[in-house]
Amino acid sequence: MNASANLRASRIRTSILVPVQAPPRLNNHALHSRTTGIEVGTGERRRIVQTLDYLEYRVRCDMDREASLPSPIKEYTIEDAIEVETSRRSQVARMFTIFPYKDMNWIVTMLFIVGSIAFVINAGFGLFPLLDPSLGFETLATVAIPGTILIGASMFMTGGILGIFAAFNADRGTLEKSDTKSVDGDAPAIYRPALVGSEAWVWIPSAADFAALLRTVPFQAGLVMLSGGIILSTAAVAGFPGVLDPTNLFLLQALVFMPQVIGGSLFFLANTALLIQTQERWFKPRFWASDWQGAAWNTMASAGFVVTGVMLLTNEMFGSAVVSFIASTAFLVGSIIQWYTLMEFHSTSWAA
Repeated sequence: MNASANLRASRIRTSILVPVQAPPRLNNHALHSRTTGIEVGTGERRRIVQTLDYLEYRVRCDMDREASLPSPIKEYTIEDAIEVETSRRSQVARMFTIFPYKDMNWIVTMLFIVGSIAFVINAGFGLFPLLDPSLGFETLATVAIPGTILIGASMFMTGGILGIFAAFNADRGTLEKSDTKSVDGDAPAIYRPALVGSEAWVWIPSAADFAALLRTVPFQAGLVMLSGGIILSTAAVAGFPGVLDPTNLFLLQALVFMPQVIGGSLFFLANTALLIQTQERWFKPRFWASDWQGAAWNTMASAGFVVTGVMLLTNEMFGSAVVSFIASTAFLVGSIIQWYTLMEFHSTSWAA
């Protein structure tokens, strides 16, 4: 479900870091030759400084310096600069000991987990009274069922919205110097993805960056999932007691059951795209990769939402309750797996 996390992981593994070397040190004679010449008055000197485009000047200096280097610049992959810890036991432990609340992808993952839990509770409220009528209570149909589905849909929609902002910053971040030294004596750089509120974080990208994002599969999938979340939220609001006449079957089918089919279908398309995107070949599954497993569980859950909506349209109440419980559980499993995958990039509490 968290398409922005897939986008950031793919950018990290395919990007290249090209460190800019320090400029050559000038001796006093060279410095004196550059500073001597025509004498300029104080007012004229200030006018020249004020009209100087420093950013353009710095870029031109960097380009001239790199062009004059005797040897090519050494390239480093961002993957080499990322602090990762792939130990399964360590990743599971960090899920409950490190809380990177400044990482938007972690916030989005938590929203999907809370939403999935709400959907599981909602499905249980619909299924268990059918298995044992004594499990029902007075406010089951008026408060419990509509309330939990509204919470779940709201969490999914909010996660989709924040996931778009996370995608805007998928390839943004900073390089920090590590305290350790490498074999050749250089301090290795550590890549830190952009955090909420940091200088590297942006809420609105440039037109060029947005156009580039639109061409990526994870961002497209994120937009589709956001659309599905909005549709599910409207269905949840329409199904709340007092909004629609419960005796009007046509309105219930058009505004409650059919939107679940449409929203679930959009989720299915988006998660299928993410599933294929995580594979090296579209026909070759990566069964043992955690990101693939998370996308697979979410794809199955999305299909279950579609089947649930179809069964509700045909008045198959018991079958829809069973499928809804299975699909909601699959969403929860997929979200937890994505949480586990995300902690690979949080070996320390740098984002907490």
